[in-house]
Amino acid sequence: MHPSALGLPPALPQGEGLNPFTDDVCAGPFGVAENRSVPGMNGDILGQLTTTIDERQSSTGRAGGQPLLLLTAPRAGYGKTHLLGRLAAAANGQVVLVPLAFRLEDTIGISAVAVRGLESMARAEASREGWTRLREACAGVCAVLVRRLIENGTLPCANPEQALRVLGGDPVEVFDVNGSARLIGDWVRRFESQLRRPMTEQAMKRVPAIPTALASWVNAMLNHALDGGMSHMAVLRMLAADESNEGPVTWLRLLGLWRPVVLLVDHLDAYYRNPEAGLRIASLLLDMSEMDGVHVVLSLNQDVWQATFGHHLPSAMEDRLTASQMLLRGIGESEAATLLRLRLQHAGIPADAAQEFTAFLDVKRYFLGRPLGSVSARTFLRHAAKQWDFFQQTLASPVMPGSISPQSLAPNEGVLPLMKEEGAESKAEEKPASGELTIFDSSTAAQMKLMAEGLAEPTPALPQQDEAPLLPPPAGLNGNHLPPPSQAAAETPAAEEDEAPAQFSPSSAGAFENLREMLGKLRQPSASNAAESNGAHSVAERLADVLGAAAAPEPEPEPAVVAAAAAELPAPSTEAAAPAIAAAVAAPPAFVPHSRLSISAAPNTERDALLGRYEALRLQMAAEAVSLPLDFTKLADLIRLAGKRFPLVRFSEHELPGMTGRYAMCWSLQGLEVVFGLANFADGSYWRTLAGFAAGRLAELNQDSQASGVAVPRLKITTFKTDREQQSWAILQHSTAFPEELKTHVDAIHLDTQNVAALYAMQRIIKEAESGTLEATPAQVMSVLARELDFFWKRVTRAA
Repeated sequence: MHPSALGLPPALPQGEGLNPFTDDVCAGPFGVAENRSVPGMNGDILGQLTTTIDERQSSTGRAGGQPLLLLTAPRAGYGKTHLLGRLAAAANGQVVLVPLAFRLEDTIGISAVAVRGLESMARAEASREGWTRLREACAGVCAVLVRRLIENGTLPCANPEQALRVLGGDPVEVFDVNGSARLIGDWVRRFESQLRRPMTEQAMKRVPAIPTALASWVNAMLNHALDGGMSHMAVLRMLAADESNEGPVTWLRLLGLWRPVVLLVDHLDAYYRNPEAGLRIASLLLDMSEMDGVHVVLSLNQDVWQATFGHHLPSAMEDRLTASQMLLRGIGESEAATLLRLRLQHAGIPADAAQEFTAFLDVKRYFLGRPLGSVSARTFLRHAAKQWDFFQQTLASPVMPGSISPQSLAPNEGVLPLMKEEGAESKAEEKPASGELTIFDSSTAAQMKLMAEGLAEPTPALPQQDEAPLLPPPAGLNGNHLPPPSQAAAETPAAEEDEAPAQFSPSSAGAFENLREMLGKLRQPSASNAAESNGAHSVAERLADVLGAAAAPEPEPEPAVVAAAAAELPAPSTEAAAPAIAAAVAAPPAFVPHSRLSISAAPNTERDALLGRYEALRLQMAAEAVSLPLDFTKLADLIRLAGKRFPLVRFSEHELPGMTGRYAMCWSLQGLEVVFGLANFADGSYWRTLAGFAAGRLAELNQDSQASGVAVPRLKITTFKTDREQQSWAILQHSTAFPEELKTHVDAIHLDTQNVAALYAMQRIIKEAESGTLEATPAQVMSVLARELDFFWKRVTRAA
C-alpha cells in the first residue's frame, strides 16, 4: 500500500490531466512514511501514543502507561488511519503491528481477532520482495527461539557472540535466501527437523499453552518463515481459529516473544447504531489489553462512539475506555499549505505551475472565517482536487516573479482576487436605469458587482452532489467561482443584460468577510469620490440620503388596486414555511419601498461578535450534548421565543388539565398545527394528558373546518430525542399513552450531538441577551443566527 490521505502518494509521472489531490483515503496503516507526512498534523497526539506505549512496555507490572488507548475524531477524514500509520512508522523495528477490522459475518470474539489480524498481516508487504508482515513476524519468533538455544548452551556455536548479534537484528536478513545473514538461515534449513523439538521446549518455558498446540504453532511458524507461501499461511489461520486449544491467545503470546504487540482496531463503521456489538467489542478489547505485552489502540469516529459505544456501555466500562481518550483535530492554515506544497512536489508538478496553482487556490482565503480545527484534511484535499480541475480548464495566468513567497500570495486588505471578463470595463461605465438610486461611483460599483459574482462556493466533491436537482437552477446562475469553459467570452451586451442577477451562498464565509471589509472602507470619506462629485457628499453621507429617502412616506395606492394585488398573492403553505421563517427572522425589520436598497442597520462588528460567540458556545455545549440527557427546558425556551418571533406562526400556550404549572406549546401555521411534547419519556402521566389535549384540539379543528368550509389543518405532536432516549422512547411509543388514532400524528425528531449543541448554544446566547450580558436584544440574536438552525425549523414544520 502506498502513502495516501494525509500522507503523500508516490511520485506521479508528469503529464496532462493528472490530479495530485484525488487520493484522499488511507486504506490501512502500513506504508505510511513519516518523512512524507505533514509533521505538525496531530504531532502532539502521535507523541502521546508512542510515549504511552513505551512507558507501559518499560514498566514492571501495571504501573506505567494505559492498557487501552481510545483515538476519536469528529468525523471521517480527520486522519485516524493515517495517524496509526505514522505510529507504525515511528515504532518501526520496536513493535509488532496487528491491524484489526471486523467483518459483519464475524462472531465477535478472540478467534475473530486472531484470524482477521493474521489475514491483515498476510496482505501487508514487508520491506523485501516476496515477504509479508506475517512471514517477517514468524521469522522473528523463530530467531528468538534459536537465540535462546544458543544462550543456554543447548545449541553449540563456534562464535556465539556474533550469532546472537545477527539473530537480534532483522530476521528477514537471516531467513531470506538472498539475505546478508543467510548462512544462519541455511544452517537452520539443513537441521530444521532436529531443531523443532528444542525450539518448542524453549517456547513452553515462556508461553503458557497446551504443549501439543504449542508444538503445532512452532512448526507452522518455522515453515512459513523458511518458505512463505499461502499453504503455510492457511495452516496458521486454522490454528488461530481453534479456540478449543487456545489458538488465538497462543498466537498473540508467541508474537510477544519477539516484540510487543500493538493491536490497531479500526473501521468499525459497519456497527453503527449496534449497541450490542459495541458492548461485546469493548469487553473483548479490555480483556485483551490485560495480556502481557499486548497494547490496544481503538480508533473511532465520534458518531460511531456515541451511537454504538458511549452511554450504551456500563459506566465502569465507559470510564476505562475514556481514561486515555485522545481527540483528533482538524488542520490549520499552515498544515494545509504544507500539505498542498508536498502533494504538488511529489506529483512532479513544475515549480512555476505549482506556484501559480497555489495563488489560484489561496489557502488563506479558504480558511478565513472557518472555526479553528473544523476543516478535515480530506475536506481540504477534495476542495483542492476540485480547484485543480478548474485550474486545468482555465487559461494560465501570467507567471508570478520567483521572489514572491507563498505567504505573500494572499490578497492584501481583504480584496478578493477575481478574474475579469472581457467587456467588464465597458459594463462598469453603464449608467443606472431610470428611477434607480446609486450610492457608489462607477469603478466601485464595477468592483462590487465582480465581488458578488464570486461569492458562490464551488460544488463540493461529494457523491450526493452528482444527483440531478429537483428544480432547474435560475437562468444564468453559475455555482462556481469561475465561468464554465463553454461560455463564450464575446457575448453580446444584450445577452448579458438578460441574465439573472448574480446570487451567492450564505455559507461563503471567506467571501463575506472580504465583502464586509470592503463595505467598511466605503463608509469612510474617499478623496476620489470627493473629486468626482466636486466636493459633494461622501459615500457614507450618500448612504444616509438613501436611507432617508427610503423612510419618506409614499402616496397610498387606491383601495381597489390593493385588493386586486392581494387577491393575486398565493396563500402560504407548510412546504414553504421553514424557508420563509428563516428568511423572515434573518431580514431586517425596516420597511423597504419598491426599488429602494435594503441595508441592514446592525453594524458588522456586532454581527461578527454574535457569530463568534455562537460558535464558541456550540463547541462548549458539545460535551454536555454527549454526556447528559436531552434538556427539554432549554428546547422549550427556544421554541417559545421562536414562536413569538416568527411572523408566519401563531404561538399559544395551554395549561394541561390536572397538571398545574405545566403547559403545552403550540405553533399554528397555514394548514398545520404543531403541539410540542417536551418532557421525559418516562413521565407517563404527562404524555397521557398531552395526548388527551391533542385529541381535543383535533376535534376542535374538525368543527372549525366544518363551520368555515375550509380544509382541516393537519395536527402533529412533535417531540425530540437523541440516542440516549431511544430506548425510553420505544417503550413510550408501544405503550397505551397514545391512542391508536393519534399515533400517526406523532413526530419524534431525532437529534444528533451536533444538532443538540447548536440548539443549546442558541438558547444560551438568547439568555445572555436577555440578562444584558450581550449588547444585543433576543430579537437581534434571532435575526443574525436564525439560519444557523435551518435544520431545526425545517424538521419542525414538515408534515407528520
